[in-house]
Amino acid sequence: MRKCPKTILTSIVFDDDTHSSSSSDESSYSSGHHGGHGSHGHHGNHGNHGNHGNHGNHGGRPPRPPPRPTSKCEDGWTRVKRQGGGWCVKIFEGQTNQPQSEAICNSNGATLSGVESQEERQTVAELGRTYMTTRTAWKQGSLRFGIQRGDVNSPFFATDGFSNGVAGITWTGGEPRTGEPRFGWYTCVLMWLQVPGGGPVEQRRDAEFFSKVCHQTWSGAFRGFVCGKKAK
Repeated sequence: MRKCPKTILTSIVFDDDTHSSSSSDESSYSSGHHGGHGSHGHHGNHGNHGNHGNHGNHGGRPPRPPPRPTSKCEDGWTRVKRQGGGWCVKIFEGQTNQPQSEAICNSNGATLSGVESQEERQTVAELGRTYMTTRTAWKQGSLRFGIQRGDVNSPFFATDGFSNGVAGITWTGGEPRTGEPRFGWYTCVLMWLQVPGGGPVEQRRDAEFFSKVCHQTWSGAFRGFVCGKKAK
């Protein structure tokens, strides 16, 4: 009696750790040449061995978990990405010092915002310029942040409770400075904003930071501050 050739079962499985959507998904296939034995009708039953191909299902990957929903911000707030998750920021206008700015942020369910990354710095700077040029006539000004230091010999830190460091700070020329006893020590941080037509002030450059006294505020330019809170 002639023996039927064995069915060859091959399973190819690609690692799905990267969750790639490319066409190289896992695949299974089997091949055989039973059709060549049509003259041996009773051997045709061996074609049922092809059912063994179902064993390929045992190598299937588990279903992907559903994607985590992206946290969102309320209307009027802009979401930025931080290591700890989504963070919502908003520009407020006002000639306010550090404690006054913090109080207004708190009344809006937020706190004065730090700046965790360079990407966040650029986003906030763009929000500040847009606010300044569309809601006021100013072409230069500053934004106050929740960043300060205990004294002039200490490092700056974020006070918002959600920043992973202050890597978003880019100092403008000659900064940070220490200040002087007559006017106060420079222990708080502001961002300078300037658009074409705005007058230069000292060595300050647009979207870069400078140090100032925490308890003072100034007129003569746009003044604002940045509030922040966790995205939900």
